[in-house]
Amino acid sequence: MGTLVQFVRRRRLEIGLLACAVNLCWLLCPVASPLDAGAVPSLQNKDFPNTYIGRIHLDLTSPDHYVRLAWVGPEAPSQEAGPFRSSTGAGWGTNDCNDSVESNCHDSRCTPKGLRKVEGFMDHLKDTPGHRYVTLIDRRRSIGFHSCPSVERVPASAGCVRLEPYAARLIHDNSIQGVTEILIDGTWTNPNALAGE
Repeated sequence: MGTLVQFVRRRRLEIGLLACAVNLCWLLCPVASPLDAGAVPSLQNKDFPNTYIGRIHLDLTSPDHYVRLAWVGPEAPSQEAGPFRSSTGAGWGTNDCNDSVESNCHDSRCTPKGLRKVEGFMDHLKDTPGHRYVTLIDRRRSIGFHSCPSVERVPASAGCVRLEPYAARLIHDNSIQGVTEILIDGTWTNPNALAGE
């Protein structure tokens, strides 16, 4: 025991420096941790951007509001195309989101009908960080496809398209801004009418 004490006394400076280095490493080195709840690892296909989503088609018809993907490129046949169930814009309850002009109005709370191209991406919605993997349909209105903890079977959003996290991440990781088309059509139904079914 006496030998160990003498060794520590002689080497206390070196032992102290080693302890500091270990503590510093814990601070600077990233620690592997499981994904946050609702997080999905990257789903970008191995051939991106040669293989990408050429068109995202959203059918507003209830109750499923299906989203289907059309892929372009050498690996297109092996990519998942859906359909993925979604929940779309509910409107105000008094307006008609089935009307293409009304659906594109700034404060309509409708999912905008028509043909357009992806306008950008965000990691999450500004006011709701749990809604991730945003692929922007209309940047001006901050409307996009995004993940949601629960996807209702009726239109329930303020215009965005709510998807299961897997589908939202797949679209987010494999679309190209200004290239990938978005087609939104189908017959929208007021959620107030659906609530009675």
